Amino acid sequence: ATETIACQYDGDETMHIAFNGRFLSEILNVLKCDEIYLKLSTPSRSGIIVPTDEAEDEHLLMLITPIMINR
Repeated sequence: ATETIACQYDGDETMHIAFNGRFLSEILNVLKCDEIYLKLSTPSRSGIIVPTDEAEDEHLLMLITPIMINR
């Protein structure tokens, strides 16, 4: 399946990356915020997910590994 998500992207080139939908859904369901930061460097490296709003005594950082896609 393919899903397109609206985002603000601060990169020079288009990036095509895939994640296991179940893992991504589980991460997003744990977070109690409407927006996240998804920090990516290259399509073959893991992404870091950080919530935009955190409680003062809470610091979450989640790692998600991409899966191979045929392009």
